[in-house]
Amino acid sequence: MELVTPHGTFEVEAKLCQRVEPVDGRLHLAGRIAPHPGVAALVRRGVRDASLDGVPVKLIEIDPWGGVLVRKSVC
Repeated sequence: MELVTPHGTFEVEAKLCQRVEPVDGRLHLAGRIAPHPGVAALVRRGVRDASLDGVPVKLIEIDPWGGVLVRKSVC
């Protein structure tokens, strides 16, 4: 998958899932980008906005294994 940020483009592996949240009725997309030193460095610098294969996502945090958690709420 291609992760595009304001600071560069990275080829990453990601596992994503989607679910409809019954409380708000919205489709939620969440997942994890496999450990990637360049992407982790961006998150440490505070970069949050990105696009994963053309879908806008938020880079949330680095998990204990070095991967980066991503989320997107879709109406």
